[in-house]
Amino acid sequence: MVSRRRISVWTIVVVGLLLPWGGTALALDGGAGLAAGEPVSLEADQLSFDQGSGTYQAVGKVQLQKGSLTLHADRVQWNEVTGEALASGEVEVTEPAGYLTGESLWLNVNTAAGRLTDGRAFMREKNVHLVGREIERFDAETYRVSEGTFTTCDGATPSWKFGAKRLDVTLGGYARARHVLFYVYDLPVFYLPYLIYPVSAERESGFLMPRFGYSDRRGTELSLGYYQVLGRNMDATFYLDYLSDLGVGKGAEYRYIFGQGNEGILHGYHISGIKDAGDRYALDWQHLGALSDRLRLIGDVEYVSSSDYFADFGEEAGEYNRDMVESVVALSRNWDRVNLGGQFKYTRNLQGSNDATLQQLPEVRLDLLRRRLAETPFFTDLESSTTYFWRREGLKGQRLNLRPSLGAVFEAGGFLEIAPELGYRQRLYQTSSDGPGYEAQGLADFSTRVSTRLTRIFAPGGKKLRSIRHLVEPEIFYTYIPNVDQSHLPQFDRWDAIAPRNVLGYALTNRFTVRLESEEGGRSYHDFLYLRLSQEYDIRQTRLDAPEEESPFSALRSELILRPTRWSSLDLDLRLDPEGGALTAVGAAGEIRDGEGNALGIDYRYRRGELEYLAATADMAWFNPLYFKYRHRYDFAGSKSLESVAEVEFRAQCWSLYLTYRDRIEDRSYLVSFALSGLGKVDLFGGGIGEPGE
Repeated sequence: MVSRRRISVWTIVVVGLLLPWGGTALALDGGAGLAAGEPVSLEADQLSFDQGSGTYQAVGKVQLQKGSLTLHADRVQWNEVTGEALASGEVEVTEPAGYLTGESLWLNVNTAAGRLTDGRAFMREKNVHLVGREIERFDAETYRVSEGTFTTCDGATPSWKFGAKRLDVTLGGYARARHVLFYVYDLPVFYLPYLIYPVSAERESGFLMPRFGYSDRRGTELSLGYYQVLGRNMDATFYLDYLSDLGVGKGAEYRYIFGQGNEGILHGYHISGIKDAGDRYALDWQHLGALSDRLRLIGDVEYVSSSDYFADFGEEAGEYNRDMVESVVALSRNWDRVNLGGQFKYTRNLQGSNDATLQQLPEVRLDLLRRRLAETPFFTDLESSTTYFWRREGLKGQRLNLRPSLGAVFEAGGFLEIAPELGYRQRLYQTSSDGPGYEAQGLADFSTRVSTRLTRIFAPGGKKLRSIRHLVEPEIFYTYIPNVDQSHLPQFDRWDAIAPRNVLGYALTNRFTVRLESEEGGRSYHDFLYLRLSQEYDIRQTRLDAPEEESPFSALRSELILRPTRWSSLDLDLRLDPEGGALTAVGAAGEIRDGEGNALGIDYRYRRGELEYLAATADMAWFNPLYFKYRHRYDFAGSKSLESVAEVEFRAQCWSLYLTYRDRIEDRSYLVSFALSGLGKVDLFGGGIGEPGE
């Protein structure tokens, strides 16, 4: 048995000898070309040196190391002058960034360039695997594979891979190849004349995975997408859709983030009609940001050529049956207690002529926030706005709306809070020839609120649950607006016909908050229950001339917000008829999820004599690698299903296959999409304009 020993020296000079060392380890500065301070360590069962050529011969369990690079092989020939190493027999090179394995290897430890025969390369950052007859590494970032494959999947037989006679791969850039076969496991499934695939942790330009489908309304569907990086703060996506029953769609999406929090998305889409479908187009711009430290700009602009656009491309509830779109551009500026804002609001009616649709071009608001009068309990504020109402046909005009108010906050007995407020709203009008011309109307209003707070803290003594705070807030409120004739005023919006009120109400609010402490001593608070009961009494209904069938009591309203855990929630809004106790309105939304991809959700809405509908969602991840999603909306009033959406995802380690079925009124569609690790996919036809949440 040969003993292995290590010699650590920074410079070695060998003169006129061939040294047959057995089981020797050397630490060598290595001469020219090596990085300063990084010696080469060479260890083997047998080690010899040829002074004439400056070459070391190492045999048997060879380990050559320089810095973070380590080479293992059965046999290594290394030249200390050039830094070149020839290795054979179970070759393996390991680095923090990945590894190389193969039958034989030429490697320059100074430049990291090398050539591997019948081998495999792995790069950890993007989980890239290269296999080929020959793998050539030009530097630590650039590779060329001959007669090989590329994939981001793990395993001896990866779930997918691209194969070609030559693949050029640049880490932080792209994998490129011509005449490519795409394999599912070892089965070739389709041919690509050219491949560009991103190999970077950063965003990279490139084609997206296409989307295929069929729709009763759109026909056979194919959507292609290309993603372009425009900079660290900008990118764009271009779409090309073929829809056999509608035409050819072209779309673009531009996203940006600039200084002072300015960010936004701009969409555009146009479809050229075939089969007498006609052309359709849409634009959408969402922006939020600042023009200066205090000047804010908000843009929410949407325009479509007709309601058919949403009917054709809408994929979410409440989207495909829209009958109007609104565009708003707003500027706001605030000072210490002064807010100034202006907006242009344009509404497009998609159901008919837009000539009579009322527009606000523009509206300017000036609000003076609550300001205390000296050291008194009194305070003042002012709400004001001026609006120009415009339309092509019909009444146009301007309105100035002013409401100064005087309020106060008093404490009685050390536990009651009394907050009265007296306001006066003045409206001034100047209309076109279609209206009355100049008009004015003042209207006073009064309100007061009496409330208190009662608190108790409970200490359950749990390890994590340290205390529970119960806060009770009873209150009584009163509102009075006199009955003033306003029929002579132009009727533009709700501020032109303010209903009289003489209402006394009460409310009782309960809030429960828990204090949690971790084993490390961290502290957190969680509001897990909110319950509010309220009701109003209309004093006007007690008059002798009030209709007998109308009760002065409003519906009893119960509001519940329950958050027992971070994985569950329940929101209820119930209204009970004070006469018979029947429900007049219900709003219920609940969700439960486990953090593993399983979730159930409901959204129920009911208004007696008007509507009753249920939306339910279910996500299931129990059958990994199969994941299921289901969405359903049902109209109880019309006894019909509004929409059903079912999606199945097969999720592998490095790719996913999506199958989606959607059934809604007047349309059914079947969609297939495919996603590879590191490569995005086209999500929506029509550029996604009008989606909720955009």
